[in-house]
Amino acid sequence: MPQKQAIKLKTIYISSVFFLQNPTPMPKEDIAPYLRNLALKREFEHQGFDLDAVMEFTPLELDLENRRLESLLDFIDQYRKCGSRDIMETTANGYVFPPIFPCISPDNDWYRFEQWIKGESINKKLLDQLPDEISLRKPAEIDEDEIEKAIEQLVESLEKAGCGISLNDDIPARLVYSYLYEVLHETIEVFEPGAGNWVFDGCSGYCPGCFQRPWCEFGLSSCWNEDEEAGKMYLIEELSQYVCATPQSLAILQQLQAEQDAAFERFKTKNPGPEFFYFYTQKTNVRP
Repeated sequence: MPQKQAIKLKTIYISSVFFLQNPTPMPKEDIAPYLRNLALKREFEHQGFDLDAVMEFTPLELDLENRRLESLLDFIDQYRKCGSRDIMETTANGYVFPPIFPCISPDNDWYRFEQWIKGESINKKLLDQLPDEISLRKPAEIDEDEIEKAIEQLVESLEKAGCGISLNDDIPARLVYSYLYEVLHETIEVFEPGAGNWVFDGCSGYCPGCFQRPWCEFGLSSCWNEDEEAGKMYLIEELSQYVCATPQSLAILQQLQAEQDAAFERFKTKNPGPEFFYFYTQKTNVRP
């Protein structure tokens, strides 16, 4: 079942079935957020909007979800009255931002909002968002003497779309092409033609499953449970024809991981309390 469909079903369950089956009477004020939630969603359905495409649901925090839904309805109403982004921002005497999810950038959010309100799909395969049609063949169909040229063509097309590729150095060409082939078939949020602003670095943060691990500084210096279980550096099957790990690699990983852990503990000691957390969130641009 698609994730969005599962979320929608979960929301409906929490909002209605639970209360119909709950034998314990509940105060009217406790039911109110759920009734309001259903009413708001019916309004989006009545207006013909695909709410799943732009909303991050919080079924366990319905007050928050209701505020998001109300904010989006109000924004739609204001947009219709003004007719354009320029008039809205002129009226507001400043920038205004569509309250949709995910929040990517002001221009991208506006582009997706205006496409969405017109009934257009705002999630498409990356391949379908490229400005030029390309001849895309499966990795197994490309000979060794063609692979470099094929990569150049893919990278050029991605750059024309405003996207960038930032992989580690010295990765075998066929692994690079296989990664780009997969990326182009991924469904992502639409972007304005020529203004993709997406950079694909191939990193999910999970080193044991990464095709770049043997060429990645962090991948070569972090020890995971998979490494411990394998008794050596864990590598995916696709890497077997290029590199192999020896039992000695586990001891090296353990030593490097211990050095990283010790350095991190020293850093926390020098930056204790909330100040450390603030510094960490600012430097890494993560949210608590």
